Order: sequence, then structure tokens, then C-alpha cells
Amino acid sequence: MTDIRTGTTDTDTTDTDTTDTDTTGTDTTARDGVVYRFEGRLTESLPVGLTPDGPRWDNHFGGKITEGEFAGAAVTGIDYFRVRADGVGVVDARELMTVDGHRVAVTVTGYILPPADLEAPPPEVLAAPDFTFPDVPFKIEAMAVFETGAPELAHLNRLAVIHNGTVNMATGELHVEARRFGGTKTE
Repeated sequence: MTDIRTGTTDTDTTDTDTTDTDTTGTDTTARDGVVYRFEGRLTESLPVGLTPDGPRWDNHFGGKITEGEFAGAAVTGIDYFRVRADGVGVVDARELMTVDGHRVAVTVTGYILPPADLEAPPPEVLAAPDFTFPDVPFKIEAMAVFETGAPELAHLNRLAVIHNGTVNMATGELHVEARRFGGTKTE
């Protein structure tokens, strides 16, 4: 198989190693498949109002990568967040990671799922100026892709990860774990 990130060829198709390396040979995936962990907070939530696609907010956030290749990197971003009629939140976020002085743009798309026992309020209630989200964690299921011009981080331009985690819309707490899609090697 040829690893599309590094261009290296491996003739053993039974390889199940979950590590990956960048173009310099540096291990970029933890043994448990985690690329990185992010801890952050929603820093500002600006209501846009009840749009044709549902209530929308511009949610600003920030934090740090706490584990993985980018440990210590600062992350800031904005999520053009909306809630569908069925109560599912739609993530449309743009992030900027600063890794050793280099900038990496991250595009995140996916869903914020409410707890199963939480009934979704009508869109008009969600869009009301006095609405507050309940103090419970909502599940994050999203994917992210990266873009950078830094040669030493060029391997990120071919990386897509799954984001799983939680966000508490009331307290602003945000926890994300990023893993590679389906292993590390592609034929």
C-alpha cells in the first residue's frame, strides 16, 4: 500500500499499526489513534436570529491542544451554529491553530446532538432573546480538514479527522478528541 500522506510504500497489506508519520518521520498519531485532544470554551455567543434554516448564533471559542502532535497549540475560531427543527445543532466552524508560530486553518462540519431525553424547544423559543441552553453536555460528531502553507506541517493538507466530544452550551465548556478516519494507510 502507498501512504498518501508520506508517499511511502508498504507491501504488507496486513499492517494494523495505528501510528502515522509526517514527511520527516515524526509519529503523528498516538497509539490509541488519537491525533489530538482539545480543551476550550465558548467565549462569546452572538445571536443572529431565526433564519430560514433555523435559529443561528455566531459562537466564538478558544482553547489549547492538550495532547498529540500539536500539544500546546492555541486554537481560536468561530462556529456559524444553527439548530434544525429536530433539535440537532449544525456545526459550520472555522478555526485557526497556531503551531510553533505557524498558522493552520481548520474547517469543521458536523452535528451537535442533544441528550436523548431533552425535548427540542420550538425554533421561536430558541431564537428568543432570553433563551438559555440547559446546563448539560451535548455530543459533538463532526469532521475536520486542515490547510497550511508551512512546509514542516504540509502533511496536514492531506489530513481529515473525526471530532468527537462534548460542548455545554450553558457553561461554554468544550472538549474534543480528534481521530483519523478508518486507520492510517490508503491504497
